[in-house]
Amino acid sequence: MKKLWIKRLLYAFIVFLVILVSAFIWADNELNKVLGKSTKVIAISSIVKPSKTTQIKNVNVLSEDCTYFIENLDVLIKGGAIIQIGKNQHLDSTVTVIDGTGKFLIPGLVDSHVHLKESKNDLFLYLVNGITSIREMAGSDMILEWRKEILKGEIGPKMFIASPPIFSESGLTGYYYSWTRHSINYSTRKDAEKAIRKIKNKGYDAVKMYGFVNPQMFKATVEIAAKQDIPIIGHIPLVGLETFYQSGQIEVAHIEELTVKTIDEFGKSISKNRKEYLQFLKVRSEQIAKKIKENNISVTSTIWLCESFSNQRFGLKSKLKEIELRYVNPKIIEGTPLYKMGWLPGKNGYEYDGKNDDEAKRLSQIFWNTYAEAIHIMTKALVDHKVVIMAGTDANVATVVPGFSLHSELESLSKTGMTNAQTLYSATVAPGNWMKRNIGKVKIGYKADLVLLAKNPLEDIANTKTIESVFFDNYSIDKTQIRIILKAIAEANNQNRSVNIDEYK
Repeated sequence: MKKLWIKRLLYAFIVFLVILVSAFIWADNELNKVLGKSTKVIAISSIVKPSKTTQIKNVNVLSEDCTYFIENLDVLIKGGAIIQIGKNQHLDSTVTVIDGTGKFLIPGLVDSHVHLKESKNDLFLYLVNGITSIREMAGSDMILEWRKEILKGEIGPKMFIASPPIFSESGLTGYYYSWTRHSINYSTRKDAEKAIRKIKNKGYDAVKMYGFVNPQMFKATVEIAAKQDIPIIGHIPLVGLETFYQSGQIEVAHIEELTVKTIDEFGKSISKNRKEYLQFLKVRSEQIAKKIKENNISVTSTIWLCESFSNQRFGLKSKLKEIELRYVNPKIIEGTPLYKMGWLPGKNGYEYDGKNDDEAKRLSQIFWNTYAEAIHIMTKALVDHKVVIMAGTDANVATVVPGFSLHSELESLSKTGMTNAQTLYSATVAPGNWMKRNIGKVKIGYKADLVLLAKNPLEDIANTKTIESVFFDNYSIDKTQIRIILKAIAEANNQNRSVNIDEYK
């Protein structure tokens, strides 16, 4: 009888183990699936070919401070660099000439906050939208490899790559976050030293700080990173603003990070005390902006996403119809049953949870509308205090379409009170200077990362979408090629789609 009981117990244990392992394998597959790797990568090299020496003739060139266009210049590019700017350049017949008469030449745009995940076609979505450089804010070994391939001549934007996000959890919780969020976890200084040294050796450009890091590990991270000569960027961790200002972190990844701190400081419901909070914020935002400027901290925008929260929450289907959904990797938008990180109804984490409490819904609507207004107030204060703002989108977060979203972000920045010149600066000169790279200006000796526009973006910032040609490295893409690339990406997405999205077209 005893032997039978032991056998049954052993059998039950084996069954439990099989179920546990099967559940882990399924969950791991789901977590990897939503990164988008399974979508076919288009044959971009069959569409885009290397360019030889090219002259853009008789074009209006954006000034280095982005405030005006210099009329009727010839710009000569060779070997991926701008080698000459002037008037009436006479060249031999081997040079490809592009007529720029009546058109506008600006530097290649930079999206300073993106998430590629494992969706390689996104690289081409950036290029066709005039974005020739990106800052990846949660890198991986795969993305580091993509950058190496591009440096060797493959087609894609230039990349600044931050490490996977830092968490300070320990034990099983730490393992869970490392697994589900692809994060780096440590809870001791010794482990922090090992992790940051590894980040540096792998070739990451920065350490990505996340918002839940405790004060002890934040302090240790900053000190260790300084010794390794690698910057800290990203979220504001679990410290007060006064501590953060002087911490040594050089950038905040979202303007909303600052407004969230003011909501915490306010200490009351902003839904029930909206006017009082906004009055408080108008004073507090000036104080914060002054301190951010004094401590040479840059801020990345992601305003459009914050503006979208209310619409995603209460009008998701309408919001999905407004964006270029067909170009987004289908496995990213379809999400997973494990958690609501997809884009579609039922999978979108921003969507209202469906409570039938009219008052709760009303207060939620007030909260998110106030939240967006608070972002605008904080942005204006940062602009007024001349804080370095870099345009970024948080691409691949729900409804933020890679490439296309930067143009929406520029429009949002313009609406907050930035001039069109300041807005262009935030997506060209500012990130170029911040990354210390020869990009972001139409200038001799700089990279030939350029965008030829049909209309003047200083008159209307939406004109950044009137793209005639994009130049980068030894390549150029014209309007015909852009259409071919977008069609190929849409077809690749359709081949890997499990959920029909026709209702959102």
